[in-house]
Amino acid sequence: MKLRLMLCTVLLALVAMPAFADTISFTNKGGLSIGSGSISATSVINSLSVDGQLILTGPVGSLNFDTGTITGGSFSGGVFAFSLENSAFIMVNNFAGTISKIGHDLYDLVGTFSGIDHGIAFTGTTNQVFSLSRDDDGRECFRNLRGETTITTAAVPEPSTLTFLGTGLIGLAGVVRRKLAARA
Repeated sequence: MKLRLMLCTVLLALVAMPAFADTISFTNKGGLSIGSGSISATSVINSLSVDGQLILTGPVGSLNFDTGTITGGSFSGGVFAFSLENSAFIMVNNFAGTISKIGHDLYDLVGTFSGIDHGIAFTGTTNQVFSLSRDDDGRECFRNLRGETTITTAAVPEPSTLTFLGTGLIGLAGVVRRKLAARA
């Protein structure tokens, strides 16, 4: 009986394991520009971590975003894209968030995005801090963009796999029930 209980526990742990998501984080720094009511950035990814473990440093890719129209400190419908060197890039068109003033000429941009790439669903958040000042000609200058982005991924199982798994678990429950009934 103890062996069966242990076997069921191990089986349940293996079934639940895909529910734990992987996390990819990276830091960036670079420049900003202002367009017709939007903010655009092109910056260099300078560190990459997977599940909190630093795996790459130095210039390892690029991060680009455009907030789309900013209204009352909020934006939605912007574009967020990132790519690592020598690999395909991910781009989404649902970048949304807020811009807040956090100090003298210092602003915080917090945005979220989501999508599906190669059958893997992901959600992400980015926190970008930058300064905004005026130069001698009165033009606005964005400087010192620094940020961190975190992307959480989870595999999207197909429905037939879940049906097969459910049928197997029902069958296993039936076998255990018969064995327990035979002992009683």
